[in-house]
Amino acid sequence: MDRFHAPSALWAMHPGFLEAMLKSGSIDAMLPDSLRQLATAMSSGQTAAKAADPIRDGSTLIIPVRGTLAPQGLYGTTYYNVLADQVRDAAADDKIGAIVLAVRSPGGYVWGCAECGDAIFEARQSKPVIAVADPYCFSAAYWLATQATAFYCTTSGEVGSVGVRSGHTDMSGFESKIGMITTLVASHPDKIAGHPYGPLAEEDRAEIQQGVDESNGLFAAAIARGRGMKTSDVAAVHGTGKTFSAPRALANGAIDGVSTLRDVVSKYNTGRARLSLMRRQAAAMEMALAI
Repeated sequence: MDRFHAPSALWAMHPGFLEAMLKSGSIDAMLPDSLRQLATAMSSGQTAAKAADPIRDGSTLIIPVRGTLAPQGLYGTTYYNVLADQVRDAAADDKIGAIVLAVRSPGGYVWGCAECGDAIFEARQSKPVIAVADPYCFSAAYWLATQATAFYCTTSGEVGSVGVRSGHTDMSGFESKIGMITTLVASHPDKIAGHPYGPLAEEDRAEIQQGVDESNGLFAAAIARGRGMKTSDVAAVHGTGKTFSAPRALANGAIDGVSTLRDVVSKYNTGRARLSLMRRQAAAMEMALAI
């Protein structure tokens, strides 16, 4: 398993899930190799769950979007590039009338998210792409879901956690307690900026903040594009980090309806329903462009 869970990476992920994952990664990184190997042996080699394969139901393809979202090469359950390719292939397949994204994800890395979102948005130009929070869809997963033609949440579900975060871990206190000192040698101070072996310098904090702000701007712009609204209105409708139950999200106008995955698949398995959705989408986009 890839143990790269750098706190300074840019994350679009529900804070509770992220804290648990980063805590696990930080503890693992602090262990001496011998203890880490022992811990791995005692865990019986447990690894992340394998991503589920797409399921065909009539003319509808159901693509599961599960667990941590990541670019291939980093720890994740669903890889952005794999998901994007699945969506593109389905969009090009004349035998598939609609694509349903069955989302159960806390979000994940920012890296690769925008490209995957673009693939989903492009696919909906040729056929309906419907996202369903089943039962939760947070942060980076929410980014992707808002790029679909329509976005639903199951009855007991929850969505939101819009925003980007990063961070820094100062391990110097821990090292001093165990009698350890880390000395870094680099070709330039920029090469070790924001290192975890001392307090975070203000200039490094500013650099991290700039990255967070830039990514959050892309997040808001993607939601605005996908939902046919002004970027300035995104925060009022979709929030700035809070999560919402299905009824609250519907009342805010963040989703298109409260419905189970089964009901959504059944609804869009007919050509008439797909055509109606595409017409509504085209009308909504025209109104958004006219604003």
